[in-house]
Amino acid sequence: MVNSIFCQLSKFTLFWVCFFSFIFGVLPLKNILAFEDALEINHSYLNQENFLDLKSYQFNKLREEKWFQSRGGWRLTGGSLGMDLLYTQLEVRLPHPLSKETTVIFLAKQQELYEIKPFRYQVEVDWRPHDLAAFSLLGMPEYDKRKADQGASFTIGKRPWNYLRLQKLFHNLYYNEKNFYDNSYYSQYPIENYLEGSIRINKWFTRFSHLLDKPVKQIFPKQELTVTYKGQDSCVVSDYHYGEQSLAGLTWRSFDIRKRRETTVTTDDSSPNNRDQQLLYSSIDFYLLHPLSEKLHGTIGVREDRFQNIFRQLDLPIGDYDFHLWTAQLYGILRHKTESDRYWEYGLYAGDTDKVTDYLSTERQDKTRRKNEAKLRISWEFQDPSKHSALMLTTSWNMDNFFNNFWDGGNISYQQTF
Repeated sequence: MVNSIFCQLSKFTLFWVCFFSFIFGVLPLKNILAFEDALEINHSYLNQENFLDLKSYQFNKLREEKWFQSRGGWRLTGGSLGMDLLYTQLEVRLPHPLSKETTVIFLAKQQELYEIKPFRYQVEVDWRPHDLAAFSLLGMPEYDKRKADQGASFTIGKRPWNYLRLQKLFHNLYYNEKNFYDNSYYSQYPIENYLEGSIRINKWFTRFSHLLDKPVKQIFPKQELTVTYKGQDSCVVSDYHYGEQSLAGLTWRSFDIRKRRETTVTTDDSSPNNRDQQLLYSSIDFYLLHPLSEKLHGTIGVREDRFQNIFRQLDLPIGDYDFHLWTAQLYGILRHKTESDRYWEYGLYAGDTDKVTDYLSTERQDKTRRKNEAKLRISWEFQDPSKHSALMLTTSWNMDNFFNNFWDGGNISYQQTF
């Protein structure tokens, strides 16, 4: 019996090694989710309080846990970042089993905070011959075949816990041979590797992901334009569950994205095609969740966010600057159950913020502002009888300058799982 199990494990290990070598070593490597064709280079328009907004708009920790452990569902949240911009987060995961071994899955994920992101989706056919491993073919079909994506993944274990997944998507796979619009082409295709997984040991629950974009180079001969891109995005969530709806943990995320658009065409004004940009973000969030009574549940936490836009105007150095927005905040959330399917939530967020635009040219004056920000969130949530679907309506109030500007926008979020 032991020899049989060892033999099976050896076969799966050998298969994994061969698959990993094939996907990451032999094939021309391309893209999955982070590249997103977002190749424009723009200024940053974040406001002083936006990281307090972001925390208040995101799904609370209880919702995050339910989403991660569910088989599928969809959810959407959005809230104001100012007069002109709206934060949005959309996620869709719709699996449909065709047989015991085969499942078709529709996936979509989009988050807009600091720039416009084109909408992208993914269709996956997952084949699981054994509980220990699964193999998937995936992609995004397009009417314009230049934009079609194809790829594959391999999974050891089974989500949500104790699994490891390696994924690669061939983004814009046929661009060079199918491009009949102009004479543009990739000299270096989008190359992206994706790794995600989770570990559950007793009361410790940890999940992680890492996305790596290799350098991309696209050439537009008619415009005498060259576009390059590379980036990476990482996330870790580690929690200790010490009771029912009781946990302590942290969430960490960071990304590093580098873009460059360079042309030899000269213009009288600064050109959006002569820019270089590096976008850096890091966030760490520590939290403690604990029921206060049968009807009350509390959350307290501390979080730090730092966003940087290192911007260079290649044809006009006077426009060069380093921008950063930093926020350290304390927050508390009180959840009050009024009926079996009705809840009120009250969130208070207070932070020290620093917003700086540091111009490299001495001809322009730097912009620097450091101030305290505070906001109050009042939300009403109602659920369906099964508790798998919840709609939350939120109003926000500006507490640091209440009598001069009391209104701070609102938020609507919806989540359904099954």
